[in-house]
Amino acid sequence: MAAPPAPADTALVEAARSGDSATVRTLVAKRADVNATGVDGTTALHWAVHHDNAELVELLIRNGAGVKRENRYGVQPLWLAAVNGSPKVLALLLRAGADPNTAMNGGETVAMTAARAGNPDAVRALAEAGADLNAKDARGQTALMWAAARNNAEAIKALVQSGADLKVRTNNPAGGGGRGNSVFNSPAPTGFTAFLFAVRSGSVDAVRALLDAGADVNDTLSDGESALVVATANAHWQVASLLLDRGANPNAAGAGWNALHQTVHSRRPNLGYTPGPVPTGNTDSLEVVKKLIAKGIDLDARMTKNGMKDGQRNRHNRLGATAFLLAAKRVDVEAMKVLAAAGANARIPAADGNTPLMVAAGTAMWYVGEDGGSMAGHEKEAVEAVKLCVELGNDVNGRNDVGETPLHGAAFRGVNEIVEYLVSKGAVLDARDQRGWTPFTIASGISYGDVYKMQPQTAKLLEQLMTARNLSTAGQTADGTECLDCIQTHQDQARAALERDRRMEAEFAKSEAERLGARQQ
Repeated sequence: MAAPPAPADTALVEAARSGDSATVRTLVAKRADVNATGVDGTTALHWAVHHDNAELVELLIRNGAGVKRENRYGVQPLWLAAVNGSPKVLALLLRAGADPNTAMNGGETVAMTAARAGNPDAVRALAEAGADLNAKDARGQTALMWAAARNNAEAIKALVQSGADLKVRTNNPAGGGGRGNSVFNSPAPTGFTAFLFAVRSGSVDAVRALLDAGADVNDTLSDGESALVVATANAHWQVASLLLDRGANPNAAGAGWNALHQTVHSRRPNLGYTPGPVPTGNTDSLEVVKKLIAKGIDLDARMTKNGMKDGQRNRHNRLGATAFLLAAKRVDVEAMKVLAAAGANARIPAADGNTPLMVAAGTAMWYVGEDGGSMAGHEKEAVEAVKLCVELGNDVNGRNDVGETPLHGAAFRGVNEIVEYLVSKGAVLDARDQRGWTPFTIASGISYGDVYKMQPQTAKLLEQLMTARNLSTAGQTADGTECLDCIQTHQDQARAALERDRRMEAEFAKSEAERLGARQQ
């Protein structure tokens, strides 16, 4: 038995939903209720707007369709027109009495939605109707920010011309320039402007449009990260290059590190649980390094905070690190050579005493295969990085603040060619750190980073080298009960690491102030 025909009013909604204009016109002519709704509260006008059918929108409005009707989800026709970025339909709805400041529950206004869609005429239509272009959503974001994040340069121009404020900032965390957050990271920085949103998203056209409109090229987040640092943190190399061309200060380091530190870090980040930033644009990161040098970057600037962290999977304390040391940590030989050729001092250690040679060899490593520069394909680069550091004057028997030497680092990394090279250059085979561990101890197996890790091939080589020199390995194996840097499961170690960072940063700040004061006298 055939189903009974749908009531004319319901049929009108269905015809509009399916885009059947002829049936809609026929039913309207027969006096169907133009404000009838489907089960979700959607009217024929909603559907006509959704399909961007200006002719049907005008017909329905002329026959009494309510422009402020909401469906079950609180959506009015005007919002659908903004989603489409349709200036003609927006104008029809606004003339019929739609509120230009209509907003969703989260504070998203139709102006924000239109800015995201990107049609400048749609933005102008709302502005001319009295839309508040500087209204904020629940996260403190404005229409200009939405346009900036979507790289809608023409919408940005229309917004600014219509009175959008370039200087408005978010008042809630919106995510940092960096790559994660953990107990070892400060809270996500706040205070994003539209310009900083454009920079963080790699929106080249939007960045250019906002700079042309008067945005501050040296704008900063609440934690001091400059726009240039934000761009390099997210591997937006073309944006970084543009900012430098437009006058960005290469030495800005309000967060504790500058764009050169960040660029070197972002070229080959520690992997941890998440991938690194995906490079964007038509510029290579090494070209950004070269441009930073050309623009007067301080090659030997040292990080004043242990920042740019990769979450908990990290042993490297970056306080006091230079860009060259960061490149050495990642065995980024390309960057190391560019920096050295430009005059960088390859011997400056971090605040914890780790030298470029030590970190290239493997000290401060979390896990082989996860730290930047520690994958199997990087072994030859690691050897080359170690050799370069030695050639540039690093001490093969230097020690960090826990007594580790470059050879201890090589035992962590487990690359025998590095061990052989360091020994050939005079590295002491049986040097002990403050725990009493020799390189042989580490290679034979220790607990660190919440796992038990050993490098048996390196332990075998070290034993052979020591035996050949009448050096005993007796008593040099760990029992596995002491866990080194187990900050994820040992809260005492986590608290101690935080306290260490605070203490070291305070001491470093004092010593740097004294050094600068002495240099100025």
